[in-house]
Amino acid sequence: MAKTKIVRSGYIGDLSTQVEKGAGEVMKAWKAQAKRPDRIGDVSFRLLELAHDGTELAVRSLTRVEKATQPPVRTAKPAAPAAVAEAAHAAPRPGPAHAPARHAAKTPGSEVTAS
Repeated sequence: MAKTKIVRSGYIGDLSTQVEKGAGEVMKAWKAQAKRPDRIGDVSFRLLELAHDGTELAVRSLTRVEKATQPPVRTAKPAAPAAVAEAAHAAPRPGPAHAPARHAAKTPGSEVTAS
């Protein structure tokens, strides 16, 4: 799926960039804390690991949902011009070259007798 960049103007645009920058700084600090060799580092590392695994699971599930809900491919229907369609309805239809037989020809041994 292609990523799109949405440009927002005004306060919403400023707010979204500030939130994005703030989240980046928080993640940088959290990763730095996870590198510590003490108990705080262990807890931070485990929390990052859990967050990463949960995000990975969510992405995998959403990818499956995206593939399952993709609409089927449709073939293009050729549109007949209005003049051709009207002419086709107005023109007399040609009949068959010969009339089909109403009854099948009898062959020897094909007769059915009523019992």
